[in-house]
Amino acid sequence: MDIRGLRYFVHVARAGSFSRAATELHIAQPALSRQIKKLEDELGTQLLLRHGRGVTITDAGAVLLTDAEHVIDRLAQTLDVLKKGHQSFAGQVTIGVPPTSGLLIVPRMVAALRERWPHATLAIREGISSFLEEWLVDRRIDVAVLHNPSPLGGIHMTPVLKERMVLACAPHHPAASRRGIRLQDIAQIPLILPSLPHSNRRLIEGAATRHNIRLKLALEVDSIPLIKAMVKSGDGATIQTLAGVAAEAARGELVTRAIERPPLTSTIWIAMPHEAHASWLTLEVARLLKASIAQLVTEKIWVGARLAEAVSQE
Repeated sequence: MDIRGLRYFVHVARAGSFSRAATELHIAQPALSRQIKKLEDELGTQLLLRHGRGVTITDAGAVLLTDAEHVIDRLAQTLDVLKKGHQSFAGQVTIGVPPTSGLLIVPRMVAALRERWPHATLAIREGISSFLEEWLVDRRIDVAVLHNPSPLGGIHMTPVLKERMVLACAPHHPAASRRGIRLQDIAQIPLILPSLPHSNRRLIEGAATRHNIRLKLALEVDSIPLIKAMVKSGDGATIQTLAGVAAEAARGELVTRAIERPPLTSTIWIAMPHEAHASWLTLEVARLLKASIAQLVTEKIWVGARLAEAVSQE
């Protein structure tokens, strides 16, 4: 099957007549009839019913017509891009990012997109990973950056980054005097954590369950900035990625202690619906997201992170 056969079929179906379509296409009617017959033979079904007044589209033809027009339009857009140069490519992709990591990723990502595809449009939605997962499944966003996601049907996910989790507390907190914190020590420390299904909470609860540890929860707070403010005030400690509290630690407002034996690791994934693979711009945005994250790690801007094996081998 070639694009010419589809284009001829669309013309005949819309014109309702072989003779009218042949005139519009500037080809002989017998040649047009042969092309349509060839297409029907390849598909194994009749697309048009011939009669004295012209043609009538069959049910199978109606199904093909919509998709054929979409294919032809997409091809025309692609050819237009090639003729005008890549920089003329236009389109829109909606990405979802978590609040903390989004602060690192979005400025680098937007700069990369503007440099490579200045006419493309990026829409950005912020939310915790559980919300982003829901938006992906509902197709409200095209691609997302997720922390420790749950398996999602119909969603393709690629790990891009791993980072160690740390215990963060105020300088005067008892845990601040320790060099390291074993996972089992966490059970004795009052924690301020987001409620489920926040990705950090899911990760921490999962590790605690696997090692028969019961968490000592002081407060549930569904705001990372508010959690850090309360930790600074001495209301409890929290568990965050090192990058998530690096600025406060550098200013001496918080003290971080590595969680050891075993370490607690958070993984960031790039996720998109399987059908999004048909969208070239969505794939390009996902590629730029991965490249931006890799640059942040390589330049040590993303503190305490390393690239996941799937990305480091690309």
